[in-house]
Order: sequence, then structure tokens, then C-alpha cells
Amino acid sequence: MRKNYRFLWLDGIFDEKSVETFRSISPAANFWQRGFVDALQTLGHQVEVIGHPIERVWPFGRLIIRGKQASLSPGLSGVAVGYINVPFLRGSIQFVNYLRAAKRYLMAAEEKPGYVMTFSCLNKSTDRAPGNESAKYIRKHFGIPWICIVADGAAPPGADGYVYLTWSCFKSPSEQGPSIHIDGGIPDIPIEVDQDWVDDGRRREKILMYMGALTQHGGATQLARAFHSLRDEDIQLWICGRGENAELVHMAEVDKRIKLIGFVNELELNKLASVATAFANPRPGSFGPNKFNYPSKILHYLAYEKPVISTFTEGISPDYADVLIPIPEETEACLAATIHHVLNMEEKDYDAMRARIESFNETHTWVYQVDRFISWLQPKT
Repeated sequence: MRKNYRFLWLDGIFDEKSVETFRSISPAANFWQRGFVDALQTLGHQVEVIGHPIERVWPFGRLIIRGKQASLSPGLSGVAVGYINVPFLRGSIQFVNYLRAAKRYLMAAEEKPGYVMTFSCLNKSTDRAPGNESAKYIRKHFGIPWICIVADGAAPPGADGYVYLTWSCFKSPSEQGPSIHIDGGIPDIPIEVDQDWVDDGRRREKILMYMGALTQHGGATQLARAFHSLRDEDIQLWICGRGENAELVHMAEVDKRIKLIGFVNELELNKLASVATAFANPRPGSFGPNKFNYPSKILHYLAYEKPVISTFTEGISPDYADVLIPIPEETEACLAATIHHVLNMEEKDYDAMRARIESFNETHTWVYQVDRFISWLQPKT
């Protein structure tokens, strides 16, 4: 009989209002962690969350961050910690407040957790983050093993095991410790079709949708340029995400087929995605940091069971070869040709792609992936 575990999760997983309020929180990272933790709880495991809302350092952000200014995602047990948001000191203050909250939990708990979990995004393995530093302390002083989820960048030393989102990092030789590749799960999304788009005939327009950051690493600017070069009048590009991009604003002004929607809540995002024809992940492999991260938006896209055009950066597993439409070369001409192809697919080809995605999704649910994780943990007990 499989054991049920208790986990102490040292990273914030916040509700939509908090993500909207604290603009430095990554919606993608928050969404990914929520999927993992929800699946753990579905499988009968207990999770206690301790984390801090992320804010740009003062004077660009607020000076005092209070834990009560943010709320954890519904259904999660735990606490958000505050800190003084000044340069050079905030990391140390966050670390102290993490430990204070963790010790309170450990002293009150009837049974100590089996594992401490962190979600790590480091430029260098020597960089410090409050969650990782707290996990090291708890491992040393309380004897609780530490499992580090390496989302982006380098893995911090000292963990008892590593979960890699990025395929290239998982496959690279490492002496860090035991590891498993889990890039994520297909989110369970209620598909709510916006009937306005169905009833008034506008659904005849073919819509390519992009979700994600509007900054350089996401490729949204290149996508808009390539789209703009197409002459089709019955196509649209919808761009949803957080960030400032003057070129995108300009392109949306000169090309009315490009809709710069910006950041929207999950309900609105689902409504928009439900009527999209296809999705785009144009993340450029030529941008150095993209060699060490995984575009988790792909799993979000696949939840809608519609075609996805994508570059194949090093972080993407070969398992996706049959469910993504590749952008063969990172040129605007090639990207434009791929957009034209996906928006003009024959119905039988479109349906066949959707069928392949549906089959893929069955073995990539969050519960399936987290069950793999628990099986991987078993030998370490």
C-alpha cells in the first residue's frame, strides 16, 4: 500500500487577486505549482505552504510587504510571510521570516513532514533564495529531506532529489543527486465557450492565440511581426500576458487584426482560448536563457486540444514531437509560413491533430505526473 506523505512547500502559491496585485509574481510559475500541489492533495497527501508575495525592490516597489496583503490559492493550508523590501536586506529578512513560520508549523504539527519542497529559478547555482536557504536549514537541523523543483536555470546544491522541468537540464550530466523529469501536467480547465463568438457569426474568423510574457524571451514581438506580413483578412492574433512592449502596442495600432488583450483573469482567459483556432509558442532558442527553461504555456495550450505551433527549444522533451507543429527555423518568414499553415489546415488534418493531442493528454494529467513523482520518492523512504 502506497504511503501518504506530508509536504512543507516553501514557495508562495497565491490566488488570482494576489497575482494581479503583485505584478512580479509569475502567473505561469504560480499556475504550475498550484497544479502540482492540487494533484498531491487529490492523491491524499497533505501540503503546508509558506511563501512570500514577490515585489520589485524598493523604491520601484513597496517598501513594506505584509503577509496579509496576499492570500494563498483556495484550498491550500499555510501562510504568506511579509518582509522589508530594501536592497541587500530583503533576502535575509525573507529567510528569517520563512524559518519563523516553518518552526511554528513544525512545533505545532502532530507529525513532521516527510519532505520539504522548493520551486527554484536561479541564474547561478550559488545564488541564494529564501525557500532554498530555509530548506537547507530545515534539512540540517530537523532531518527532513529536501526535494528541489528546478524550474529555470541552475540547480542549487544540497538537495536530496531534483525535479527538472527542463529536458536539457535533466539530460545533462550532473552530480547533484537523484532526479526525475516532470515538465508539468495538463491543467483541468472548464471550457466555457463565449456564446457571443458563436451566435453572431464572428467565429468564422481564424484566431491564433498567444499567452505569456510580452518581454523578449517569449517571442511575442517576432510572432506579431510575422503575423503582420500575412495578407489574409479573415485571421486574428490575440496576445494575452503581462509586461510592457511598445512595439507590440504600435503593431496592434497599425494592424487591427492584432488584438493586444493584456493580462486577464483565468475565467476570461479560458473564454478567449475556447474560441481560438490554434495557439503559438514562438519562444526563441537563440535567446540564451531559453536553453535552460521550459515553456509551461504549452501544457496550458494543450488542455484546449487545439493545434499548437512551437519552436523546439532545448527545454522541450522529444515526447512532444507528435502534438506540436514545429516552426522549423527562427526567421519571421518561416514563422509566418507556419502561422498560415495552421490557420488553413484541412478539416481532416485539424481533427487528426486534435485527436493526437487528446490521446497525449490522457497520460500527461497532473494526477498522472504527480503519481510518477510519488513512485520516484518511494525508494528514498
